[in-house]
Amino acid sequence: MRSVELKPGEVLYQEGDASECVYFVESGEVEVRRGVGLDEVGLATLGKGQILGEMGVVRGEPRSASIVALTPARLAQVDAADFMKAFGGADGLGLKILRMICNRLSETNVGVGVGMTTTKSYAVRGDIDEIRLLGASSETRAMLGPAGIVVSHLPFEVGGVADDAGSGPEIRRESLALPGGLDGVDLARRHFRIELGHDGAMQVRSLEGRVGCLVNQTRISCDDRPEEPDVAPLSAGDNKIVAGGARSAARFTLRLRRFTSSAA
Repeated sequence: MRSVELKPGEVLYQEGDASECVYFVESGEVEVRRGVGLDEVGLATLGKGQILGEMGVVRGEPRSASIVALTPARLAQVDAADFMKAFGGADGLGLKILRMICNRLSETNVGVGVGMTTTKSYAVRGDIDEIRLLGASSETRAMLGPAGIVVSHLPFEVGGVADDAGSGPEIRRESLALPGGLDGVDLARRHFRIELGHDGAMQVRSLEGRVGCLVNQTRISCDDRPEEPDVAPLSAGDNKIVAGGARSAARFTLRLRRFTSSAA
């Protein structure tokens, strides 16, 4: 067994890599990600005491997802052979039972991620374990860091301030204010709001932004345009939000994680 240290944004392993070991999270947080077409969606966040990589080892298959550090993290690495010995070896009853459980979990999770981008269901606050806002352009990623920010309070407003582009963002419990100078957009002080709508359904509302927003490629604006509503629903998984026009650098991923976990 050896210790592995990761920095925020560092990749532990990638989807498709050989499954050669199992990891136990000793400190910090890592994220399970899976590729869907040209995009990558977050499936779960794992923290201290949780295991990852066991399904690929037990089933003898490549990694089914990627693991990326959200914070500084330390993991204990156990080689595949040593891990399987703990269950009686390749022919042990314990390993056979574990393999059967992993196979069933894999069948249950077939298509996980695909549904997040095609047949999404609207997110209800009571079903969501974590709300995380991440940067989706080089500019916003640099401002928010690889782990983004956890939104613990709704409503939560996002907008701009009149500061120079070199200043940092103002992150508060109820709001995020980005400095000026982002390419392609003039952020209003209160550009959009993440809020709860009818029956606790989560949604984004356009506020003072002159151009409005794109939410999962749907245009919303606060102007009286019948073809453009002022709110858009959100779905479990990754939601894409662009403040301004399609070329705006004020791009975000709003990740709504359900009360589930996923091994890789």
